[in-house]
Amino acid sequence: MTRHDFEFSINDAISQNRTTIKDIEDVESWLTTQTYPKLTKEQIVAFLLSCRNDKSWAKNTIAANFALKSNRPDLFTDRTLRNVSIQKILNVVHIGVMPVRLNGSVIVVSQMVDTDYHNFDLIAYTKFILMGMETATLKADPPDGLIAILDSKGYGLMHLTCVKLDLVKWLLQYIQEGMPIKVTAVHIINTNTASEMALNLAKPFIKNEIKKTLHVHSTSHMELFYQNHIPKRYLPSDIGGELEPLKTYREISLRNMDKMEEYFKFEEQQRAAAAK
Repeated sequence: MTRHDFEFSINDAISQNRTTIKDIEDVESWLTTQTYPKLTKEQIVAFLLSCRNDKSWAKNTIAANFALKSNRPDLFTDRTLRNVSIQKILNVVHIGVMPVRLNGSVIVVSQMVDTDYHNFDLIAYTKFILMGMETATLKADPPDGLIAILDSKGYGLMHLTCVKLDLVKWLLQYIQEGMPIKVTAVHIINTNTASEMALNLAKPFIKNEIKKTLHVHSTSHMELFYQNHIPKRYLPSDIGGELEPLKTYREISLRNMDKMEEYFKFEEQQRAAAAK
């Protein structure tokens, strides 16, 4: 992979004082002593930026990233929008990256459009949303963090039968320890009995420092959500915001994900080569 495959330049990150060439080379040198994949400088920068340029934290995140990925090949192979399971989930859940950042964090909104629980595949959804998050991480001017907004409208009690606790536990560990972007906040909006039950299932696997970033908002309290957390100017009209509908940003996000297909293949090859 060559540098032009990325939409950001390491020189930009350095000139913005977000990292230094010495820090990049330090992590690069450390990788030669490990069994992890040989990362490009851009990948190293992505990890450093997600860890506030803390080299020790970045190294631990890299280690967790590849260890956790090796445990879930179903989530990290064939990462393409042409994957059959991904094609199906595209018709069930809409995910879009908002065009305006809040305090340097990119905002990702997820909304259910097909409420039939028979069509909801948690593995495919997890794979899809992780693809979206990684795409947002490697865009031009990488964000300082990520804010996830999960709209639970349409999520019913029968959806709980789709929950796989081993996957939930793995996902929360990946988000907290191994994902190359810091999740600065998670907002679950339009909560109902089913979404609250799902959250209670997940809580034992959420670290205390992450719990502080987790917020739930019922439909009747959405005005407080706008006032205290995310103003309407950052949100799509579907959830009461002032931006275009989510489908507009979904289409842009899908195009960006499609452009990432070669990168996803390359990253998979990196891991395969390191495993030999």
